[in-house]
Amino acid sequence: MSVLEVFGHNLRNLTALRGSQAFVAQELDINRIQFQRYLRSESFPKPNVLKRICDYFEVDARILTDLLTPTQLDLISAGLYNTSPLPPATAAMYEAVGFCVPDQDFFHGSNELPDGVYQIWRGANSRRDCATQMLLRINTLAVARVVRGYNARETVPRHLRTLGRKREFRGMVLRQREGYTMLFFHSEPSRTTSLIHLRMIELGMETAATGFAVLARSEQEHGNRITRCLVMKVEGGWREQRRIARMPAFIPWEEVPEHILPFIRPQNETF
Repeated sequence: MSVLEVFGHNLRNLTALRGSQAFVAQELDINRIQFQRYLRSESFPKPNVLKRICDYFEVDARILTDLLTPTQLDLISAGLYNTSPLPPATAAMYEAVGFCVPDQDFFHGSNELPDGVYQIWRGANSRRDCATQMLLRINTLAVARVVRGYNARETVPRHLRTLGRKREFRGMVLRQREGYTMLFFHSEPSRTTSLIHLRMIELGMETAATGFAVLARSEQEHGNRITRCLVMKVEGGWREQRRIARMPAFIPWEEVPEHILPFIRPQNETF
């Protein structure tokens, strides 16, 4: 396989981890037609564009020469792939987790909340007059279960809206005695943590869970730190995921679907 073919093959696999080709091209600020030429192994990017691609997917320039393995792709998807020694902050996090849970298993298997893409509905943190919705992806690594998503463009400063990494949040899915807790770590500039606690429910034929979300921040008059939420697995492949991704991030309460509203309607959770 030629270097050109290796790069196209790797880029196709990396793109599939993030979403549609159009979405990734937009996130990278690369012309869609040119991006498709890269994917078809018809062209190499210029050095500055290659650096942008590597930074976005958090890989190095070996994607030009070495085929990525399924294990590497799993690590990249979870944000755990690293070609250099762990930075001090990451090493400290490993140390802290090892201290907190030396012998408990929070990742034991369950079919209740399978891997896949989910839509989450909840009350907006920054406003009280509407709900918000977004997509999450849950993956299982060798043992651990992880989750990642992106804050809506409308929620971040304008100059950061094209930078997917600045809007990204990542977390872990922890199995509880009752339900699940998702613990999230949000990227700069917010640099904060949040969590969602869920219990599985029956909602027609859909895989769904309901609970509450908590954002670790000081009290604010105009916003919420705790909201009710509903998480539903997205079926129907990329077409349905794309439809949801194109929905507005903020939705007035009166426009929230009737079968969703009872699970997320505010009930004095703001404190």
